[in-house]
Amino acid sequence: MANHLDDTDRQIIRLLQKDGRMPFLTIANQLGLAEGTVRRRVGKLIDDKILQIVGVTDPFKVGMTTVAIVGMKVERSHIESITSALNAMPEVRYVALSTGNYDLIIEIVVRSNDELLTFLISNLGEIPGILNTGTSMVLKVAKQNFSWGPDNLDKG
Repeated sequence: MANHLDDTDRQIIRLLQKDGRMPFLTIANQLGLAEGTVRRRVGKLIDDKILQIVGVTDPFKVGMTTVAIVGMKVERSHIESITSALNAMPEVRYVALSTGNYDLIIEIVVRSNDELLTFLISNLGEIPGILNTGTSMVLKVAKQNFSWGPDNLDKG
């Protein structure tokens, strides 16, 4: 069941997307609300898994110079166990079930091409049910936007 957000929730999300460290009092003052109201709403958004406040690093700026997108064809009867195995791997930053040429799409972040090679051969090779993979290297991230949503979210 979809969670319904009102205009106040969307405004709070929009402000936190600009600055995830913005104090609740600042948000409250900007929106004309009590600080406790903002605190409760943010808590509910987090509890409902609508909002997550995290620190995001640029892998290229912290020495993780090899980023790859790997598409996988898998035996569908193994998709849950494969997904669980991938979720447990620290090199895997993103796992998605997909349509099209691949059943799963993952993003890998490692320090070097050698580490990527080891991951592709050793780590993925240990997971039963992966039929084949296609790997694309990310040369440069031209856009990465975490601020999508508030203007397109359910208007109740």
